[in-house]
Amino acid sequence: MNESIDEIENIIGIKFKHTELLQKSIIHKSLLNENSNLRLESNERLEFLGDSIIQTSVSDLLYKKHPDWSEGTLSQARSKLVNRESLAKLSINLGLGKYLLISNGEKESGGRAKQSNLANAFEALVGAIFLDQGFHKAQSFVNSFMIPLDIENPTTQDLLDPKSILQIKIQKHNKSSKTGKQLKYTTISISGKSPQQIFTVEVKMEGKLLGTGIGSKKSEAEQNAATEALNTIH
Repeated sequence: MNESIDEIENIIGIKFKHTELLQKSIIHKSLLNENSNLRLESNERLEFLGDSIIQTSVSDLLYKKHPDWSEGTLSQARSKLVNRESLAKLSINLGLGKYLLISNGEKESGGRAKQSNLANAFEALVGAIFLDQGFHKAQSFVNSFMIPLDIENPTTQDLLDPKSILQIKIQKHNKSSKTGKQLKYTTISISGKSPQQIFTVEVKMEGKLLGTGIGSKKSEAEQNAATEALNTIH
């Protein structure tokens, strides 16, 4: 165990004052379910704490980087950066999967590679750093992963969805206009029966058609309409 702790500390570049916190961050609940005699605590409470730290850190980063973004766009960008898939990738980059303390059953079912386990391990690690080193150290750790992402570019597909990108483009294009121009998404047809329905949506601005999209959900059709609009406007 001590060897694993040393390796994790070397990977993240942080020397813990209380290594039991780092140990707790890699204890999966399955280990305790399988070994009820172990007097240990799983990483679930640290996950809860780490999730809050990550949300706050990324919110602060985006708020300062993009003073012109609306609340909706900021929320969308944050969700793209800190969703389960994204956090699991960060965990993989750190190699946390090999250090997870899991049950034999969880191990046999591929628990070290499960997206949920990996994302939770990253959150728990951030929570452990916060308790051991304080908020600013935990925030710096989180930002060390977020800043290299292309958060400076509001049109990056990795950060925003087509509707958000289109909204930003429209806002920037009409920044000097005294009357804010609004995008309007309208469902013009629904064909088929649920759950095989097909939605067709148009996106317009001041009556001008910008794009049309089709999808199995209204939200999907709206995103596809926004994508078409992005391909036609300059």
